[in-house]
Amino acid sequence: MAKKAVSRSSIQKGYQDYLLTEGKKPETVRILTKYLNTSDQEFYKHFGSLKNIEKSIWEDYFHSTLKVITKDADFSEMDGREKHLSFLFTLMEIVKEDRSYILYKLENKKPNDLPKELRDTRKILLNSDDIDWAKTFDYLPNNVQDKTQTAYKQVLWSHSIATLLFWVKDDSAAASDTDVFIEKTTRTAFDVGENPALESIIDLSKFFLQKMGFSKSTA
Repeated sequence: MAKKAVSRSSIQKGYQDYLLTEGKKPETVRILTKYLNTSDQEFYKHFGSLKNIEKSIWEDYFHSTLKVITKDADFSEMDGREKHLSFLFTLMEIVKEDRSYILYKLENKKPNDLPKELRDTRKILLNSDDIDWAKTFDYLPNNVQDKTQTAYKQVLWSHSIATLLFWVKDDSAAASDTDVFIEKTTRTAFDVGENPALESIIDLSKFFLQKMGFSKSTA
């Protein structure tokens, strides 16, 4: 049977399919290429090793998110809160079709126990010039305000990871609880240092308590 040409994306999807079907990673490139009915040569056109596949999968989630939101004609007119929400909702829309893979990789994981490939995506946000919607706290000294952009990018990455970890545990219809999580945590993040902050934090706390089974009140 003739070997077929493959794309970067089809290798990524084939790798995910193998992992979910076999319950383990392919041990060699040959095992994966045989599974994909392609050649090792085709594989090496796109990846230098098997470990680079998973790295590319996680990186592409974030690169694709930035590409989508910055192409939106209305994006530049949004305020910081709206841009933050756009980033998170777009990220979740992009990862949605790979839910089974992400569940396999992140279910029961803690923030300090993430796959290295996911931890390394922090660099993408830290190095991105597209992320310019950091909140500036006017009450801070000028020399501190200058550092808020880098700190904000760290926060955005952490918020993205927290959202992913919440999503893998979300069994609500259409992951509606994740939408609520994004809305409430973003509001709290942007209210820090302002008068509505306390109200936002209380609202967010009620939501967490309800989802953890400690409260019967509605969020």
